[in-house]
Amino acid sequence: MKIRVSLVRFRLRAPLFFIGQFSSSDIAKVSVAHRSRPLKRLLGRLWPIAPLRPVLLAALHVFWLLKFAKHHRRLPLQPSRRFNDFLFSIKAGREITHPLRAQVTDKVHGKAFIADRLGPNFTPKTLAVLTRAPDLVSYLPPYYPVMAKPTHSSGRFVKISSAEEYVAQIPVMQGWLQHDYFLTSLERHYDGLEKKIIIEAFIEDSFWLEGSVHCRHGDPRIISLIDRYTKHRQSFRADRTPLGVSLGYPFQELQVKDWRFFDGLLAQCRTLSEPFSYMRVDFYTDGHSLVFGELTSLPAGANGRFYPDGGEAIFSKAFFGP
Repeated sequence: MKIRVSLVRFRLRAPLFFIGQFSSSDIAKVSVAHRSRPLKRLLGRLWPIAPLRPVLLAALHVFWLLKFAKHHRRLPLQPSRRFNDFLFSIKAGREITHPLRAQVTDKVHGKAFIADRLGPNFTPKTLAVLTRAPDLVSYLPPYYPVMAKPTHSSGRFVKISSAEEYVAQIPVMQGWLQHDYFLTSLERHYDGLEKKIIIEAFIEDSFWLEGSVHCRHGDPRIISLIDRYTKHRQSFRADRTPLGVSLGYPFQELQVKDWRFFDGLLAQCRTLSEPFSYMRVDFYTDGHSLVFGELTSLPAGANGRFYPDGGEAIFSKAFFGP
């Protein structure tokens, strides 16, 4: 019992100790990438041991603080005023480990959640879900192009346009089945997800506009739109007022002439995001119909850069404001 209490106390005090001992500029100088490799190796061995979780979580919290400071040159002390600080509070808190977040993080279960909430035919058609390396060898898609993705990861996908391309990508997909994204990202809602490959129908070229809706407590606050081909992009309030900022990639102004999709999009995003304090709903549209891609809990892991400089303040004011 004494050991357990001391571990919990260490978990609670360690992040505060580090905040008190270093300025954000000092922390920003730390080479986080260099220090992440041994931490990830340690986690891989020790994370399954439940009694060690409090100590490991304390180490993770310190690592998250260091990485945040490296990217933002500050500490995440204003979760009700700054967007990345808000995401950090979710990342480091208990909510991120809620079973429903893990459920929608898995790309197969996330599609089932969307279908349960909105009905069928709002996501790309699933052609196959493969869990073993031999299944990837014996399977061939019935038509092309298709998209292949690991359901337990993020940022990994491949467009396949022929049987020859599919065969060529088999080693890549087999590698995905060995990949543990939790140990790469250190984001806990990926911990323990079953390793699977999903093969989906490719979203038609006519769906030229893609985007993300940032929802807070079920309320769509900011809608980010991207031309799928030119990559011009713009972020809007729910009243369609442009913000002139972008997250993750340099801002290139986008003009939207056809808003027929918009009111339906907001209504459906309210339905999808209602159970969560925050959810980013990703979608595609041809200007009228909607296809939903994924539900994202932590865009860029709370380390995303805004464009232009000062963009986070504009984005945050719209996200938290009336």
